Amino acid sequence: MKKPPAQVQQREHALKVEVQDVTFVDAQVLIQGYGELRSLRTVDVAAEVAGTVIAVHPRLQVGEIIEQGEVLFVIDDRDYLSEYESSRERLKILERDAALATSEFTRLAGLLKTQRVGSQSAVDRAEQAANAVADRLAQVRQAMVRAEINLARCRVEAPFTARITAKTIEQGQYVSPGRIVLGLADDSFLELEVSLDSRDVSHWLRFDGQASPGAAWFGPVSQIPCQVSWVEEPERSVVGELDRISRFNPDTRTVDVVIRLQSGTGLAQPLVAGMFCAVEIPGKTMSQVVALPRWAVSFENTVYLARDGRLLTVPVKVARAEGDLAYVDQGLQAGDQVIVTRLIEPLENSLLQIMAPGSEQRNGLQP
Repeated sequence: MKKPPAQVQQREHALKVEVQDVTFVDAQVLIQGYGELRSLRTVDVAAEVAGTVIAVHPRLQVGEIIEQGEVLFVIDDRDYLSEYESSRERLKILERDAALATSEFTRLAGLLKTQRVGSQSAVDRAEQAANAVADRLAQVRQAMVRAEINLARCRVEAPFTARITAKTIEQGQYVSPGRIVLGLADDSFLELEVSLDSRDVSHWLRFDGQASPGAAWFGPVSQIPCQVSWVEEPERSVVGELDRISRFNPDTRTVDVVIRLQSGTGLAQPLVAGMFCAVEIPGKTMSQVVALPRWAVSFENTVYLARDGRLLTVPVKVARAEGDLAYVDQGLQAGDQVIVTRLIEPLENSLLQIMAPGSEQRNGLQP
């Protein structure tokens, strides 16, 4: 008689996992963005009068810093000076003529009125002569003002302490009005414009609570310190200040905000215009959230719990994902243990073996 096969006892294998106890904390949101630093002011300098350049600043080169009020270049002013002197001499003559014409008109008008001497036509001619001289006098005065303005425009000074960004002028060169010859940048303040997700701005950006001066625009943002760093060397960082919202982009659904940085930060190699930088903007505080590794939350917004030695899947609500962390504000309770080991489609109610944090078994497989 054939013996029945031996019964093999099936043993359930436990998944080795690490867990994190649920702890509710208040966490401040950090809104991150990227952008290129730019100078607060950039100005194109154009010649306002025609003439030959007779002098330029000795350090008028791209990259040089020129102090406010220093002369950038000088245009030959002899033609304008001659015009001014000529107008001034004509003015002296016309002032005498005007005085005589006015006196003659007054005399003739007085004689006709008081003594009935002369004629009305003579008075009218005298008045016309006085008016003509007065008109020529006004024209000469205007010519003098124009000549004086042109004389001043021959000498071009730096409107602010500026860095030369472009130069197309040399001594001896002839320039014409409207031709741009210099580019200036004001580096006393730098600005960083970054695009943020409109949802981050709506939910987490801090505003000062005042109503917007324009009914259909964002209110003033809180002037809070922000950490700005060069992406090529993150250790080169400075503190800027959130300044304003500049625009809303309907195509990308992003909001552009501006961070302002003051120059003279003390760095041996400071941040300069043109650098691509990252910024961290402190936002509002998330209240009573659980910080979990991002991989512990599935794409379906579920987490695995260790409960009574078994695996349990529960849905959660993620308030915000930031870096490698996901902040959960609903679905977890105090005392829950969240599995932080990466698991690939585990079976519900699987047996678990909880390992100490930092153990070598992190993939949940039983050897």
